[in-house]
Amino acid sequence: MQCVKIEDPGILPGTFGRVLVYGIMLCMKTENTRIQVQEELLLAKQSRIEGNEGRARVCARRAAGTAVANFLNRKDDLNEPTTVLQALIAFQNTKEVPERVKLALSRLVQQVGQQYQLPPGVDLIEEAKLLISYTEIRD
Repeated sequence: MQCVKIEDPGILPGTFGRVLVYGIMLCMKTENTRIQVQEELLLAKQSRIEGNEGRARVCARRAAGTAVANFLNRKDDLNEPTTVLQALIAFQNTKEVPERVKLALSRLVQQVGQQYQLPPGVDLIEEAKLLISYTEIRD
């Protein structure tokens, strides 16, 4: 099992084999990554319940990005320094990804508007779940 320290992208640039996510230790072992991803999803849901939709979006993106970065690392498709957002974008450009998964990816990387809102009907937690399920099935 290969474990790497994940650094805050706002403080220190990291290198890959390392997923950049806020000071959390991530082991590349699949089960540990699943736990990390599930914790981020739970935090996203809790944030939404507390009325903090901004944090819910961040956690959903982080969960999806962590799952994708780990998936790409195991497939040796991601070799350069990156953030979880860059991992999502890299995965979006993969040819074999189905259109529905590409739609989820585009929504996850979409910037919020001036009022910090996404278009109506876009739920990043659900999009993250779909993407995470896809990476687990493909593993």
